[in-house]
Amino acid sequence: MEELVEAAARTAALLREVPDASAPVPGLAWTAAETAAHLVADLEDYAALLNGAELPHPAEVGASRINAAANAGQLDRFRERDLSRLADDLAPAVEKYLAAAAEHPGERFLATNGVVMSVPVITAILIGEQLIHGLDIARAAGLPWTITRSQALRVIPGLMEILPDYVDHRRAAGPRSFELRFRGGNRYRLFIENGAAAVTAPGEPVDCWISADPVSFLLVGFGRSPQIGHVLRGRIVAGGRKPWRALAFGSLVTPP
Repeated sequence: MEELVEAAARTAALLREVPDASAPVPGLAWTAAETAAHLVADLEDYAALLNGAELPHPAEVGASRINAAANAGQLDRFRERDLSRLADDLAPAVEKYLAAAAEHPGERFLATNGVVMSVPVITAILIGEQLIHGLDIARAAGLPWTITRSQALRVIPGLMEILPDYVDHRRAAGPRSFELRFRGGNRYRLFIENGAAAVTAPGEPVDCWISADPVSFLLVGFGRSPQIGHVLRGRIVAGGRKPWRALAFGSLVTPP
C-alpha cells in the first residue's frame, strides 16, 4: 500500500509544477487538468465502490470500451480542474481508498470497467494509473518523469489478473499460447482459444515466450510507446517454437 502513497505524492508534486492546466496530453483526448481529475476521481470512486456504493456501468461491450465510457462519465461527474486543488486532493483520496481497502482485504468487486477485481488487484491498477497518467501529464507539460523497474513490477501482477478481460475477442480465434517473462519479476502463461483467455502459472508448453523489461511492457501495453523501439533495444525479445506469434501479441490485447 505504501507504493500507492508514494506514487500519488509524486504525482501531486508534478501537478504543482505544470504551468498550463489546459495543455493537451499527447495521444489522449484529455488535458493535463482532466487527466489529473481522473486520477483523483478514480481513487474516490474505488473507495466508494469498496464501501458499497453503486457506480454507473456503461452499456458497452468489451473492457476497453466500457472503461473509456466510464472515464468519460466520471469526468462529467467530477468537475474540479484546478491543478493546485487536485494536487491537494490526491493524498486525502489515497487515504480514503486505503481505509476502505483495509476494511475489505479479501473481497472482490465489479468495477466500472466491467471487470471483477480483488482489492490487491485494484491497488496495483491504481498505482499503474499514477505512473502512466503521471507520464501523460509530464509529457503535456514538457517535464521529466521516470518509471522504475520496481514500480512497474508492483503493477504487473494486477495487470496479469485482468489481462483475459482485455483480450480482443474478434482477433483471438485459434488456439495460441505465450509465456510472459518479466525481467526481475515473475513469469505467466497466457492461453487464448475461441475468443477466451486465461492467465496461469508457467510450465505448460507454449507457442512462444516473450521476455520483457517491465517498464517497456507497461509503456507498450498502455499504448504510450511503439513496440518496435523496445524490440530494437532488446527490451522486448521473443523466442520459442513459433516466435513470430509474438508479433501479433499486441493486436490481441486492447489497452486498459
